[in-house]
Amino acid sequence: LTAEGPAGPLASGAPVTVTIKVDKFTNIGTLQFSVNWDPAELQLDNNTPVTIDDDAPLIGTPASGELTYTWLDADFPDYGVTLPDGTTILTLNFTVLAAAPTTGINVDITDTPTIVDATDVNFATVPVTLMNLVNFDVSAPVVVKPFVFVANKITLERTKQHTPDGDMHSNGTLTVSKGDPSTYNSNLTAVGKITINKENTINGNVKAPSVSNSGTINGTKTIGPVANEPLPSLSYGSISGPNKTVAKGKSLTLAPDDYGIVTVNSGGTLKLSSGEYFMKELRGASSGIVIEIDLSSGDPVTINVESNLQLGKEAEIRLLPNGESDSELVTFNTLQTSSVSFGKEAYLLGSFNAPNAKVTLVKNTQLRGAICAKEIYVERDCLFLHHESLGSLPGPGDLPKSSFDDDEQQETSNQLPVTSYQLEQNYPNPFNPSTTISFQLPENSDVTLSIYNTNGQLVKKLVAGTMNAGQHTLVWDATNERGERVASGVYLYVLKAGEFVAQRKLVLMK
Repeated sequence: LTAEGPAGPLASGAPVTVTIKVDKFTNIGTLQFSVNWDPAELQLDNNTPVTIDDDAPLIGTPASGELTYTWLDADFPDYGVTLPDGTTILTLNFTVLAAAPTTGINVDITDTPTIVDATDVNFATVPVTLMNLVNFDVSAPVVVKPFVFVANKITLERTKQHTPDGDMHSNGTLTVSKGDPSTYNSNLTAVGKITINKENTINGNVKAPSVSNSGTINGTKTIGPVANEPLPSLSYGSISGPNKTVAKGKSLTLAPDDYGIVTVNSGGTLKLSSGEYFMKELRGASSGIVIEIDLSSGDPVTINVESNLQLGKEAEIRLLPNGESDSELVTFNTLQTSSVSFGKEAYLLGSFNAPNAKVTLVKNTQLRGAICAKEIYVERDCLFLHHESLGSLPGPGDLPKSSFDDDEQQETSNQLPVTSYQLEQNYPNPFNPSTTISFQLPENSDVTLSIYNTNGQLVKKLVAGTMNAGQHTLVWDATNERGERVASGVYLYVLKAGEFVAQRKLVLMK
């Protein structure tokens, strides 16, 4: 008998689901046991026993914090039942009463008040092994700051979009690159230096110990100390569970639970709902994926990722039934130290917490919500709004785009079809601070593109997932998996796509 529950910390008031499962349930005629919990920590809301071989178990609640389970097979002469390993026979739904911080909350299968006992078809006692795996903590919920961006370093490239809105805070430097011209309805604060380059208008106040301004500040510029804003603390640790894959162009519905690697292929739709999810990885780097979240209950959803959160080109977060007005109900957390990239022309709704990673909004991305990260880099022509900003985003695929991007090869309708795998030489080379790597795929392929040093040690994985046929370009910013700038020197970049493998050298100069 196994009791299973949530993998990570929960907030006070959160719902909790505990399941009782069986293994090696072979030719069993009777089963009984008790379930215990601390009623000061958890409130039992309901229980759902599974009818076995047309016989419903008897459930009792003799005292607060106790539940008893008794089942017997009433069929004669066909006495005895066999169930597949992992079958859930009882589901318990609780509400967390304990206040934060509380550690070591348990829901256990016990001998009190009803002893654990099972018999087989010969009425002989069968030994029962108990595995009590429910042990979680109650912590304060992640606080979303009243900022659209909070990080230890923030860099904004130029944008023509009208008009990014939301306050920004950096615990280090905050740089607004040369505008297009660009306007931001934002208050800017930084513990380090704020740099505002020309052709930028800041409709708000600016405060930092050092401010370099070549633009226009339509507010108060204050030179003075600024307090540090702590990034969210995430501590749910290692996650395990079944791997799930959304096939190309198909959909898959997942209930709140623990999962391994969740992969969404091109054009696929991953359907989620209110509750808490734990995923080893959420691989959504393929183009045109949709994460559809049903929020009709009015309850929030939290998606906790351990090691890899990626959303590719034209990815969409779709909230039902109210769209972007429910963005505050959605939170994505990731513990990863590797970079988080949200692909070109993505449509993002929610709060994104990546306190150990660099988060990049790729060109023409739309965001309503907030990002808290180690570093935030916003590429050209993105539009971002805080949860509480007035107005709305244009919608998926509706953000105005430049007719031609001067830092990306223009795609034309008469472009020759790709007929072979190819890895191009990076440009520029040598380079500083970033370089572009181009490659082509003749068919949809599982792709990895990685940077290695000359000792063969992995420096950074730029791509890991399924990509469409065609030409592709990626930028390496000379950082490692931890977001740290690497030393100057010679590096190798290696493309693996199906059976195809190719590598080239690049040179970083400082």
